[in-house]
Amino acid sequence: MDLYGTYTDEQLIVSLRNSEAGAFTEIYERYWSRLLTYVMRVIRRQPDAEDIVQELFVSIWRRRNTLVVEHALSTYLYNSARYLSFRYIETNSTYYDYLQRLAVRISGTEISVPGIEEQIFGRELEAQIDQLIRELPEKMQEVFILSRRHHLSYKEIADRLSISEETVRKQVYKSLQILRSRLGPLPAAFLICATTHFF
Repeated sequence: MDLYGTYTDEQLIVSLRNSEAGAFTEIYERYWSRLLTYVMRVIRRQPDAEDIVQELFVSIWRRRNTLVVEHALSTYLYNSARYLSFRYIETNSTYYDYLQRLAVRISGTEISVPGIEEQIFGRELEAQIDQLIRELPEKMQEVFILSRRHHLSYKEIADRLSISEETVRKQVYKSLQILRSRLGPLPAAFLICATTHFF
């Protein structure tokens, strides 16, 4: 059995920083197919998804000596794959146009029931947003959830939390700003629908 195959992810990272090619190969083999499946759920184009995953691993090898993985390696890899996927969407005008059309459909401007691919993308986006919401400051998170998930008015939230309506408004606005900055160039309708559990 290959020695690196018995290593934990943490041990592989240490070995990778020492430029051990075997550690890199093990990480590649351990995560390649899972990352490809993950990226495919977002962009649904296998050749491009393969390019994205390949780009991710090339970047990791180039930065191996200075690579910083603050949490789990899997979290780092999936976050990186997500970033590269949305960067792809941003630079690929054809697919971005598809997202714009989809945003129109799910925002209510055009009445239709979301298809399978819209539902998959929506669930993926919703999971990402849920994670980002959990990372918001506690009070901001509470206000945002009451507004977007429980559909309370600003006045109802202000009364419940004993704060002003203006504070509620600012907290919701700041929350959306944070989400937009972290998620990248998604159509506004996507963000609105995902934060209200449309999908």
